[in-house]
Amino acid sequence: MVVPGPAARTLVTGPRELVRRVGRARRVGTAFGRIYLGIKGHQLLDRHLRPTDMDLRWHRLHREHARILHRSALELRGLVLKGCQFLSARADVLPPEYVETLSKLQDRVPPTPADRAVGLVERELGRPLREVFAHFDRRPVASASLAQVHRAVLRDGREVAVKVQHPGIEALVRADLASLRLLFGTVERIEGSLALTPLLDEIAEAVPTELDFRAEARHAERLRALFAGRREVVIPEIVHELSTRRVLVLEFLEGIKITDLPGLEAAGVDPGRVAQLLAEVFAEQILRFGFFHADPHPGNLIVLPDGPRLGLLDFGLAKELPPHFREDLVAFVLSLLRGDSREMAAALVRLGFETRDGRPDSLDEVARLVLALAVRARDRAHLDPDLVEEARREIGEALRRNPVVRIPGHLVLVGRVMGLLSGVSRSLGSRVDLARTLLPYVAPAPPTR
Repeated sequence: MVVPGPAARTLVTGPRELVRRVGRARRVGTAFGRIYLGIKGHQLLDRHLRPTDMDLRWHRLHREHARILHRSALELRGLVLKGCQFLSARADVLPPEYVETLSKLQDRVPPTPADRAVGLVERELGRPLREVFAHFDRRPVASASLAQVHRAVLRDGREVAVKVQHPGIEALVRADLASLRLLFGTVERIEGSLALTPLLDEIAEAVPTELDFRAEARHAERLRALFAGRREVVIPEIVHELSTRRVLVLEFLEGIKITDLPGLEAAGVDPGRVAQLLAEVFAEQILRFGFFHADPHPGNLIVLPDGPRLGLLDFGLAKELPPHFREDLVAFVLSLLRGDSREMAAALVRLGFETRDGRPDSLDEVARLVLALAVRARDRAHLDPDLVEEARREIGEALRRNPVVRIPGHLVLVGRVMGLLSGVSRSLGSRVDLARTLLPYVAPAPPTR
């Protein structure tokens, strides 16, 4: 079972905590300063000297800056790592070099030492480990930005996963937020037109929810109830009596990582069937339930060979869609099918896109680009990962050129899910018939009695 969460040392009160926070703030400021000064230098070079290789210079600078952020995220972890993971989905804001590099931050990171993890579990549960578990594996099976996961067996014989928040992570997140707000606010005052705070606000809204494992338990239970009628989808059962804000105990699912092609083939599982099931499961969440698992990277998806069945893991990042999202999305698709870019732009506004001047025609370029991409996709009925990536890149570039203030957070996450799913589809070597898959979910719902 793979769950996000890197190591974080326990923060103590007093001078040591202050020194540690100042040190983190200095490292964040240094990385951010290098990036900001590099961009300003290139802007001056571009404006006054205009060298013929300026495009190449920008690409090199973006790659260098992306590597700086990547190194800083792995070194500092906590909110910095989580924020960079979030930014890897923002092709509308960041050049492709950043998106490509930061998207690698889903990899495993060093865990919190076992003694600290065990100590937190015992404090949260209010009793020694041996009174709760017949066995507790001190070596975690997964670790990422906010927590790590240990395999264990309860006294009644149930095999469980124990998700343990890294000690001190909440204080660390608060300190990082304060540092980033100061930095972003300073740059906004200098630049005037640059809006960085909305991005930080989106991160600040999402991360506290992920730090409260009771919210994750509610997300898991809700999806478990929504998929109760589908045997092909498996959501682990929560052990509520042993779950707290910082410790989550849930059923351990044994399966094959979704991108492990040799493992799937050895188990006699058809990768194409897995890809089709994956597309159906997320279409149902987004277009029928209006509530979806928003972090379907390969570490959070496993295949149970009997069926096959799809297991979903890690529900820290889940999203409730606005009440009329489905209707507005269908209106957008219908206007796309009619080739009406003006109505497509109006539908984007209804979906939540915001522009500085408030006029739908500010989104005309984006609508026309989507229309052109749809024409290219018309002869490719299947989910083509290359086309999905191409669409994300071109739409992102168009949005950076346009006076768009922001894309609503729920659409950012939908786009991120599409990108992750297309990557998994590529790994599985599959060709999912997208139109056929989506049709049952965009067709009018039958009347209820």
